[in-house]
Amino acid sequence: MSRLIPLNQRRPPTLPDRQFLMNLMQWLRFIGQVHPREIELGLERSRRVASRLGIKKAPLVITVAGTNGKGTIVGVMEQCLCQFGIATGCYTSPHIDSFNERIRVQGKQASDPVICDAFAQIEAVRGDVTLSYFEFATLAALLIFQQQEVEVALLEVGLGGRLDAVNIIDPDVSVIATIGLDHQEWLGHDRDTISLEKAGILRAGGWFVCADSDPPAALQNLAAQLNCRSLYVGRQFFIQQQGDSSPCWHGKTRDGADLAFSLPPFPGLLADNVAAAAQALVISGLDVDWKSRTDALSIAAIPGRQELRRDSDSGCRVLLDVAHNPHAMVALASRVAELRDSGRVLGKIRIVLAIMGDKDVDSMLDALESTIDFWYITQVEEPRCMSAVELENRLQRLTSIKAMTRFESVQKAYRSACVEADEEDLVIIAGSFFTVAAVRKHSVDTNSKKL
Repeated sequence: MSRLIPLNQRRPPTLPDRQFLMNLMQWLRFIGQVHPREIELGLERSRRVASRLGIKKAPLVITVAGTNGKGTIVGVMEQCLCQFGIATGCYTSPHIDSFNERIRVQGKQASDPVICDAFAQIEAVRGDVTLSYFEFATLAALLIFQQQEVEVALLEVGLGGRLDAVNIIDPDVSVIATIGLDHQEWLGHDRDTISLEKAGILRAGGWFVCADSDPPAALQNLAAQLNCRSLYVGRQFFIQQQGDSSPCWHGKTRDGADLAFSLPPFPGLLADNVAAAAQALVISGLDVDWKSRTDALSIAAIPGRQELRRDSDSGCRVLLDVAHNPHAMVALASRVAELRDSGRVLGKIRIVLAIMGDKDVDSMLDALESTIDFWYITQVEEPRCMSAVELENRLQRLTSIKAMTRFESVQKAYRSACVEADEEDLVIIAGSFFTVAAVRKHSVDTNSKKL
């Protein structure tokens, strides 16, 4: 994740600076300073540079927008396509452990030299066009996918949709995950307004898959006005599971016929998101016999999305979740309730929590109030992060708080939680991508099979 220099301390990169860009870390520092603003939505800059690079769309493009669930939908599609042997490029953001996670081909992260070469090609043609960090990354991904000749490009929107850099490419299938309140300063202050920004990825007459079980009226109306071939979760497609039987997906083919097939278990992933991923693939036009091929599939956990693992030292169970808005916290609380109801978690629930100050912190805390037994309050080294002192003050107004301790770093909070946890307890790390990133790579056993 980039550590951006405050705007008032930035200076334009000079030619001598560019001559010494040799490794990925140097490039990431550089692209974080090219544009005067950290975020500036718009397509014109990216389009101009993409044209100079000769970037063309992949044979099949599936673009995914939404407040929560984008990463899961993209991740499930990527796993399926790779297991089917279909050359797939996947672009996601932000990253957790390393920038390379953002750009993957056939399930493997792009190497440092490949990314650096893409950045160098972009820098060579951009001229006086100032690109943001995200625009640089997006163009690099598109360039790499073209060079690797992928058959399918999966593109996750970074912010919004209408003016997000990935929207310079026309998708063959547009997917919108759940829509909640987040980034209101950029996208609007109600679900209808936000949904219209997300719907910017729709194309007239194009395929549209919606994973929101309660889609805003404005979104549905716009899709109808555009004559989109729309499919909504709970209406045209869904996943049915009864008892211990395998999940069964029900949905529609491209010609509108009913289709059903079994799916492998997908523990920790929301059924609506998995259902949307399957529906998008089924109507994509790929030459796949879905009914016969899905029996051999396996769906693994998506990093940082309600990811159940073990601590490397103590062996205690940990759940990593990048939940960073109220809607995501509600989903996290629901997941914990499922683990309790199933008997998989019988002990206390402990949470290591650091949250960005520009989020709806009070609503996020409210969503977890009745779920958490022990709170380990902390902060990350990120200017946007709410201080641990302020987060502690916010928590103190909640009357049901049982125990709360403040720490100066996520690592110290996490280590304390794991040391104090009993065998049947669960330690959650949540609040932001930064919070999860602080512990996942070095402290969590991501290969553990005993969960």
